Amino acid sequence: MPGAKIIQNPSPYDPLSFHLLRLGQFISAAIVSSVVCFFTHYLLVEHHKLPWTFIFLLAASLITLVTLLASSALYHFRTLPPKHNLLANTALSCLWILGLSFLTWNLGWTLGHRCMRSTWYTEAGIMVCRLYKACTAFTVTGLLTTLLALALDIRTHHNTTHRGNYNRMNEPLDTKHPHPIISSPMPQYEPYSSQRAEESMGTGDLGEYRVRREEIEVQHFKNGYEAPSEQTRYDPGHQGRF
Repeated sequence: MPGAKIIQNPSPYDPLSFHLLRLGQFISAAIVSSVVCFFTHYLLVEHHKLPWTFIFLLAASLITLVTLLASSALYHFRTLPPKHNLLANTALSCLWILGLSFLTWNLGWTLGHRCMRSTWYTEAGIMVCRLYKACTAFTVTGLLTTLLALALDIRTHHNTTHRGNYNRMNEPLDTKHPHPIISSPMPQYEPYSSQRAEESMGTGDLGEYRVRREEIEVQHFKNGYEAPSEQTRYDPGHQGRF
């Protein structure tokens, strides 16, 4: 029908924890991507080779932003499946782990020192030191929020699948026949049937029985009432007696 509103299925996620974790992922990815893009710009201008640390951090942060935007649209307009979000957060966790590993391996000496003029000599050097530390801090935050979001996906997926399991009851399926029906080798007869009466008689009584049955045969009326022939037979001796 035109103009009919599409009914959206309720989300299986807890709203508070879901949105808080995604907000932490978004802020961390936005800051890390901004810092890495700043360094990448000056490295490319000076014709330096881009290190693998920046490649992994840039990939992790940008893919996280794209994934969050796509899943947010799916969450608001449709229903976000926990299984799909679980796979996405698993891939993002791997990228964040690689980026943090390269960052701490290559810039470990910077993280252990204060950003002072005696160490960095100029204001530009102090700014670079602070940007490195900010990038490291928000890389750790991005990894933690992604791992927590992955744990939330696992719990939500487990709850949705466990709720859909069917537990078979111990009661019997057929309650109309609580006792088993045992088949008998004896021939089955209809109740009060003529076949049963004939087979129960001897040979001599069988002819007499059939003659008597024909004499008392009932007549069927249209309304379903049945009357013996003695009640409906015409008797000349009763003519005129009412």
